[in-house]
This record gives sequence, C-alpha cells and structure tokens, in this order.
Amino acid sequence: MGSSRDIMQTYAEKEVRAHFKKCDGWECRQVPSPYVRDMTCILSREVRGRKETVVLAVSYDEEASTLSLEAVAASLNRKSLNGQYLIVPKASDVSAIPKPVQVIFMESFGYVDDRLVWLSRKKNAKRYLQSEAPCTAETATAACEPHAA
Repeated sequence: MGSSRDIMQTYAEKEVRAHFKKCDGWECRQVPSPYVRDMTCILSREVRGRKETVVLAVSYDEEASTLSLEAVAASLNRKSLNGQYLIVPKASDVSAIPKPVQVIFMESFGYVDDRLVWLSRKKNAKRYLQSEAPCTAETATAACEPHAA
C-alpha cells in the first residue's frame, strides 16, 4: 500500500510537533496555504485561562518568504495572535524576514551547494554540526570554595 501524502509534508509535521508539543497543550490545525509548496498551520493552547494563538508556515524555499504566513495571519484577529513562526531548511536565506517573525531552522533538511538535501543521511548532516561556544580558562570559576574544618 502506498501513501497519498508527500514525504515533505510528513517531515514538516514532525518539525512542527518538535517545537510545539501536544503535551504542552498545543493543538495544530492545518489551513490551506495560498502557495502549494508551503504548509500553514494555526496553533493554539490554553494557558491559565488565556488562549494563545500562533501562526506557523513551513517553507522549503532557499530564499524564505513570509507571503503564506501573512495570508494566514490576515485571516485572524490581530488581537488574538501571539506570534508568527516560519520553519525553513538550514542555510536558507532569511535576511528578508521581518523581525516579528521568528525563524526556526529544520533539523531534517538543509541547503548544500544550492540543493535541498535530507540531513538524516550522515554525509549531509556532518556539514551542519552544532558549534559549541569555546570555554576559556579566565571565565571558569571554582565549583566550591575549600573551607577550614
């Protein structure tokens, strides 16, 4: 048996669930996107009697755009909207994204040599290793001071 779903949509849903977990109360409602390639969602949850609503779009374009995100946000009441998120592949150009939109980079896809690649394959994933901040000896402090007994 085959599946009628696109594998990219499956990975997009995994990325959304990784950042907006059901155990934190997030409910995801997928809405039609004005652009065929993008996936758009409205996420909401109740926190201490107050409803939080965010708009999210997943884009696989190398030069990320907020057009689909803006179209969905325009359909909602601005007062009830608590944030806008855009999920894009690693190494995407996000320089044109406005400040209120929070960008989340995918763990499963990225651009290598102007090509979208699946990062789960070891040969592609090694290009995007997380860089750790270097630790210097001057900033280190003792965990506990010796005391006289």
